[in-house]
Amino acid sequence: MRNKLLLEIARCSLVQHCIDRPTHDHPCFTIVHSQGSGSVDHHQVPEPWSGHIDHAPILFVASNPSISDQDVFPTGQWSDEDITDFFNNRFGGGKQQWIRDGTKGLGKDGVHLRATNFWAGVKQRAIELLERDVEPGVDYALTEIVHCKSKSEIGMREAQDFCVSRYLGRILSMSDASIIVVLGKPAREALETELGIPKDRTMHGPAGLWGRERIVTFLPHPNAHQPRTFVKCVPENELRTMRVFLRREM
Repeated sequence: MRNKLLLEIARCSLVQHCIDRPTHDHPCFTIVHSQGSGSVDHHQVPEPWSGHIDHAPILFVASNPSISDQDVFPTGQWSDEDITDFFNNRFGGGKQQWIRDGTKGLGKDGVHLRATNFWAGVKQRAIELLERDVEPGVDYALTEIVHCKSKSEIGMREAQDFCVSRYLGRILSMSDASIIVVLGKPAREALETELGIPKDRTMHGPAGLWGRERIVTFLPHPNAHQPRTFVKCVPENELRTMRVFLRREM
């Protein structure tokens, strides 16, 4: 079930649709064409999630994955087996060490790149919640509300409602996370709408959400130019509640 959904997202038929029909009549047009790939075979596939989403106790949800031509990343010509291995085992345990230390992607020359601010920030937030060192991909996983990759969120807003309605609920239902950490304004807006909760809360729950008891909490994006830690952004009593809840559920 997990890998079926993973491949449905990674091989989303709308990528082919938008490449074959170069018109602006689809909400995914801009984000698909932002890659300029020209064909599905050379297109970096939509990113379903990273890590063991069906076991990780913390799930981070952001806007959409950024794109780079420096690191190894699946394209449409990869096999289903390799795509599945990449996303489930992105942080370790796969055919290759796709990401080292939870922060450094594998370069196309076989050498790991410098740490990215996003991955480093997510890892630190997991440490802050668990109050110990963490194993990326096991203690936490990552997903987005829009799965196609682009620079600077190009096309993300246009695709947001469509992609959320297609995939978000199914991903969250598959996740075993007891804490869902929502990063940045677009993801916050999507989850506020999905949950029907007032704007600008820092925490929602514990409540029965997507098939199990969970807490949803909201933080700025790791690249935001503002405070973005739990200690600085979430009331002390809420942070304490999340830590206790997380320990109880693990």
